Amino acid sequence: MIDQTLETLLNIIGAMSVFMSTRLLLNFNGRIGRMRLLFGLVVLLITGVSISALAETAFQFTGAPGPYSVGFRAVIEHDSSRTYGPRFDSMGAPVTDNRARPIQTLIWYPAVKSKADHMNYGNYLDLFASEEGAPATAAQAEQTVLTRKKDYTADADPTSQMRATNEAKPDEGKYPLVIYAPSYGGPAFENADLCEYLASYGYVVIASPSIGAHSFNMIGGIEGAELQARDISFLIGFAQTLRNVDLSHIAVIGYSWGGLSNFFAAAQDDRIGALIALDGSARYFPKLIKDSKYVQPQNMTIPLLFFTRGEIPLESLTGADMSGNVLNEMVHSDVYIVRMHDMRHGEFSSMHQRSPAYWLRHPPEEYSQQETSKSYEWIARYTLNFLNLTLKNDIAGKAFLIAAPAKNGVSDHMLAVDFRPAKENPTSPKP
Repeated sequence: MIDQTLETLLNIIGAMSVFMSTRLLLNFNGRIGRMRLLFGLVVLLITGVSISALAETAFQFTGAPGPYSVGFRAVIEHDSSRTYGPRFDSMGAPVTDNRARPIQTLIWYPAVKSKADHMNYGNYLDLFASEEGAPATAAQAEQTVLTRKKDYTADADPTSQMRATNEAKPDEGKYPLVIYAPSYGGPAFENADLCEYLASYGYVVIASPSIGAHSFNMIGGIEGAELQARDISFLIGFAQTLRNVDLSHIAVIGYSWGGLSNFFAAAQDDRIGALIALDGSARYFPKLIKDSKYVQPQNMTIPLLFFTRGEIPLESLTGADMSGNVLNEMVHSDVYIVRMHDMRHGEFSSMHQRSPAYWLRHPPEEYSQQETSKSYEWIARYTLNFLNLTLKNDIAGKAFLIAAPAKNGVSDHMLAVDFRPAKENPTSPKP
């Protein structure tokens, strides 16, 4: 009865779930969570107060920025090797416009310092309008942004200042490339805080949204993973046009579904030299990897940093895919597993952390918003040190990764690290 009433209330206020990956991997955390959420929604209906006005988020990304200013640029590229959109219009006539796959491409990069204003979060939210290419009219752009903000519970304060400056002049150096692959159906900016942070430390970060093959809605299964993997490789190809990118050092960060697609990309694109997964779906859908035939974790030799959420109770694993364990199979790779004890799946996205609606739908239980906010900062720091090690050959990065968390200044019980060094590959030629 509680669940039925909850669903009715959610429909009434028009609140929709976040991405499909979150629906698959998150629960409402038991009867207490449902009751608290139900109470909050009843208050909304009785008082008429909006979600954003009722709830506030405690998220603050206070991780110390690096030595570089951060520039940002958004462009729309097209993959002419793939078509997108319907072949025929609503009247049955053939579509004659360019049907090449649109790739909204977001770029964060080390920039020359300037006095220009920094972006605010609303500038990122406005990017919803061009995820399928340039909107035809300003009115269509505005409507798309409003719709997507509702669909994604992207109700963060649009006036919050960010670290990037739009169209800032790039620094003259060359920097390693990091591709960010978002969650299932997720926008390219869903972890903008992390992307800005990495750019401030000397990385060029490029991302595109997770959209379907021929329409906006993303698709699942091997086809969906391969679709996003091709987008990842396309972005690497696009990076060849950028003068400030060192293409000999490339890593891919994937959140949720993106943390499955990046495995598919690495299996086919040997330009990728390191992988990072933010509670990646490779851990939850090993059968998709096995069924692909060509994604073979047991033969991979590139380093992996894998963040996982707090331990999942055995009782909640009913129906889960337990046909394999990708992390255990990667015996010929250096694997760093960081278990974030006080984080749930959705909290690996700063877009969710910033959202009052997200916290209303998923009320804090054992851990507070402040604690998960601080955990997000530690994700950024561990990611930075892993990239420094694997893309810049900075040995201090490894010392940080394998040190006891307390030695790095991590609060007690926040996270645990498991380092599994690569075993010699018996098929590799001897030096």
